[in-house]
Amino acid sequence: MGAVQVRGLATILLFELAGEVFVSLTGIPFPGRVLGLLLLWISLCKGWVAEESIESAADFLLQNLTLFFTPIVVGAMVYREVLTAHWFAISLSLFLSTAVGLLVTGKAAQRLDKVGSR
Repeated sequence: MGAVQVRGLATILLFELAGEVFVSLTGIPFPGRVLGLLLLWISLCKGWVAEESIESAADFLLQNLTLFFTPIVVGAMVYREVLTAHWFAISLSLFLSTAVGLLVTGKAAQRLDKVGSR
């Protein structure tokens, strides 16, 4: 990992830390890391943070995204009996929640598109 990637990663992590600190200080029921990434997105849109400064680190993280899911898969193996006993309910809830999420996102995008075209 080069110096540019380290600086970019430090920038991303600094925004995540800022979100975590804000949530801790205010006590709002919102994930701090998500808030931090929203702050980073706003900073990118406003030009306060240059896209080029985090692009290399973001590409590195995206290329190695599967590594972040390894602990989740290993953790799921601990609950194998529960998963096999309730596989239908879990599958149904995953399918329905995904479908509802896609429908709501699609409707919201359609409304925003209509508002933006006015």
